[in-house]
Amino acid sequence: MAMSHKARILAAAHRQAVDKLPFGARIDVWYNYHCAHGTLPEKYEGWNMVDILRDQGAGVQVRHMRIWKLEYDNLEVVTREDPPYTITEWRTPVGAVSLKTVFRPEEGSWIVYEVDHPFKSKEDYPVIEYIFQNTRVVPDLSEYQQKEKMVGEDGIVITGMDMYSPMQQIMRYWLGYERFFYELHDHPVQVGQLYELQKEVAKKKLEILGESSVEIPMLCANWSDEFHTPVFAKYFSPWLREASDYLHSKGKVTQVHSDGEMRRLIPLFLETGVDVAEAWTPMPMTSVTTGELRKAWGDKVTVWGGIPAVLFEPQYTDQEFDTYVIDLFKQIAPGYNFIIGMGDNLPFDGRIERVGRIVELIDKYGSMPMKL
Repeated sequence: MAMSHKARILAAAHRQAVDKLPFGARIDVWYNYHCAHGTLPEKYEGWNMVDILRDQGAGVQVRHMRIWKLEYDNLEVVTREDPPYTITEWRTPVGAVSLKTVFRPEEGSWIVYEVDHPFKSKEDYPVIEYIFQNTRVVPDLSEYQQKEKMVGEDGIVITGMDMYSPMQQIMRYWLGYERFFYELHDHPVQVGQLYELQKEVAKKKLEILGESSVEIPMLCANWSDEFHTPVFAKYFSPWLREASDYLHSKGKVTQVHSDGEMRRLIPLFLETGVDVAEAWTPMPMTSVTTGELRKAWGDKVTVWGGIPAVLFEPQYTDQEFDTYVIDLFKQIAPGYNFIIGMGDNLPFDGRIERVGRIVELIDKYGSMPMKL
């Protein structure tokens, strides 16, 4: 009997045998853009993402932000709208900080982006420390469970650590990347203290993940070696190893969203203990081929991705698309420990029918072991 999409993805993540190459497709950028503009293909008007992917024959990958909510003691959080921005202010006994974000579904976005970060000067360190010290993490799985039920055996709902590991959370969310490196140089003790406090918050999230039904928790996302190589060994690797070891003890496998330039990070990845590198994005969008990645990692990591987003765009012909996908199959043959997917999404101008074309090519060439 043929395996379900979910069973194939989980087996590959656990580095177990599958009947044919798994495929977990992600289309939320394309879907959100066309829903916002009223330009979904006529056939798919009123459909949700899951049913569209089912119609294409693909395995489903659905994102869910978190399975908890943050609550705070001894401080006030005030949120106000200033369209298109949302401003969140934390008012504490030792001062206040604020964050400005923007969410643009008409561009295909599914997450908010930081426009102005909470940290403005060294006077903000005690405020942010106070926020971390007074943060409670409360389980909130109801929406995740609804999505899990909707997807069923047709794929996976992906959720995890708010996208970022503790130091990356500080880099991206609280300080911003440019300011982070100045502060790490000028005030390393204070940055280190934020890191330790953020780890304590992250451990509370890990405990919830460990007891949840999430099969492949996401521990981190959006790496790019020009930003992350300088701090990876000191701050990223130890935390990812600790988190992976904990979740392994709960019978889970772990993943990261590795969609950026990875050449310098590839050898460091094996130190993390992470099982799956999801959203793998090779040439021509980065400088690394999938063949190079497989040679570097061997069978130690399951790779999920391999088809760059640009390949779905109309500037590439159907023949060029097929040639790339078949060449990818040759690079990964015999095909174990690999899940086909996008690196990292179907673009707003991508051709949805090429998702179905991947299914056809897997049916033709993807039985295990692959012999191209």
